[in-house]
Amino acid sequence: MSSLYEKSQGTRVQITSLPATTETLNTATFLDLHCTIKEVQFTAGQKQDIDVTTLCSTEQENINGLGAASEISMSGNFYLNPAQDALRDAYDNDKTYGFRIIFPSGVGFQFLSEVRQHTWSSGTNSVVAATFSLRLKGRLIKIDNMLHLSADLPDTLAITAGSPLSLSVTAEGGTAPYTFVWKKGNAVVADQVSAEFSKENAAAGDAGVYTCEIADKSTPVVRVLSAPCTVTVK
Repeated sequence: MSSLYEKSQGTRVQITSLPATTETLNTATFLDLHCTIKEVQFTAGQKQDIDVTTLCSTEQENINGLGAASEISMSGNFYLNPAQDALRDAYDNDKTYGFRIIFPSGVGFQFLSEVRQHTWSSGTNSVVAATFSLRLKGRLIKIDNMLHLSADLPDTLAITAGSPLSLSVTAEGGTAPYTFVWKKGNAVVADQVSAEFSKENAAAGDAGVYTCEIADKSTPVVRVLSAPCTVTVK
């Protein structure tokens, strides 16, 4: 029998750009954390033991009482970007933010949480490390096959002038059909509305940072933003 498992590499870790509530979570803008996070660990709050042993009992008996708040730890590389800035803002302003952790298969969890602690450390022979401790507000909500990218954009792409410029993403899960919006910087690229960005003859002016936003037809709509790809044209 083959082993059953979820792959970890390719897991998407996201935080809302602003404080969130149960009512706003599904329409919030999510920022990607996973390019700075190395490990995410969930610990369900330990339930209190209640001793119900009586004098006529022949053995000690216990039942579960109320559980403590669940916690999540995120550790990785310290970096200044909008996603990690949101984590630090959450600690400073004591607000509740929304989070998503989606495994490569599209299965994952969504939840509300406070950031109760964050640390960074710098030592020799390493990069600056960071750890964030989250305290959940409520329970994890299971995500089943949410829209996700099974193939993302590369970090960089170098091409020569006059050669084709081609970029592509692969979307899975959610509710098809999908819509694709390609951007160069903050500007939408006209006539590029499929999973593949294609231009026959690249020019020097085509150099820049490209992203693709994918949306499905679920209610509410789920949107996923690709990794940025820096294209250079020589």
